[in-house]
Amino acid sequence: MFPIGTIIKLVLYLAIILVIAGGAWYVTGLRADLAVSEANNQKLQDSIIEQQHLIEQMQKDITVIQETNKQLVEQNQKQRQDVDALAKKFDKRDFGVFAIDNPEKAESLVNRGTKDVLRCLELASGAPLNETEKNAKSPVEANRQCPSLVDPSYKPILN
Repeated sequence: MFPIGTIIKLVLYLAIILVIAGGAWYVTGLRADLAVSEANNQKLQDSIIEQQHLIEQMQKDITVIQETNKQLVEQNQKQRQDVDALAKKFDKRDFGVFAIDNPEKAESLVNRGTKDVLRCLELASGAPLNETEKNAKSPVEANRQCPSLVDPSYKPILN
């Protein structure tokens, strides 16, 4: 048979080959794990960039919403001033007594007021100013019911 020295050499060579093969298999596994980790890392980097863009867009949206809200508050304050000015007009006199004393004049005032209010609705809905409104010397002259729609810089005089 084989001498013992040859068998020991053969076993040692076999052990060395097995260690080298096991090491190669282990390194191949590590490389595969490293490739998966790199792919996951790239996905994480991409998602971080995407989230940063999303955060920036949300901040821009918040700024736009805040600006729009500020404009709405300002517009609401202007409309509140118009309502207060209109309320003061009605507080000055008793229209019922006036209508009984002057029915023709009351009818004329109601008709003109109704016409002005309907035009206010048109203006509030985005209708352009007509020539009479453009050429009026004052916003009140153009439309007594909503002068701020005719001239946005108009400030009512509250007595």
